[in-house]
Amino acid sequence: MNGSLEIKLQLLNINELLRSPISLYRKRTLKSDAEDFIVEEAETLPRKGTINMKVHLALSEVKYKDDIALAIHRHFCYRREQSQKKFKRVLQYGWRILFIALGLLAVIFSLTEIALHLIPDNRLVLFIRESFIILGWVALWRPLELLLYDWYPIKTNINLYYRLEHSNVQVIINES
Repeated sequence: MNGSLEIKLQLLNINELLRSPISLYRKRTLKSDAEDFIVEEAETLPRKGTINMKVHLALSEVKYKDDIALAIHRHFCYRREQSQKKFKRVLQYGWRILFIALGLLAVIFSLTEIALHLIPDNRLVLFIRESFIILGWVALWRPLELLLYDWYPIKTNINLYYRLEHSNVQVIINES
């Protein structure tokens, strides 16, 4: 195992990791504090390679040994699937509002051309034209922000959750 790709969890009891030991078949079984810790630790690791998780468990909790890896894998599978759905929604929404913004931009350019032909060239026409240009930029701002930047953190989470879903989980029973 590569020590640089390792996450260690020291548990006094199973309730520090799982919402309820009985609910291991639910999709989200990890407690939010445990998930946050695992994700924060995983974010500090290099982006390539398999993550190795060592879960130190008290001897009194040995009956849950076989359930821990399954719970961790299922939980991060669920989180990956949720992030993939969010990623898809962001891109669909971004494309939809981009087409709306481009339609608005076409209307703005048409109105600008009409104003240029109907009203003689003066300060009012210049004001209208510049206002329409600014309005066009504002209309494009959010769709371009979504399609150029907002998807990246979601994709990063998908990749991280995938790595955690496929991590090597080793449960170590503490004899003391």
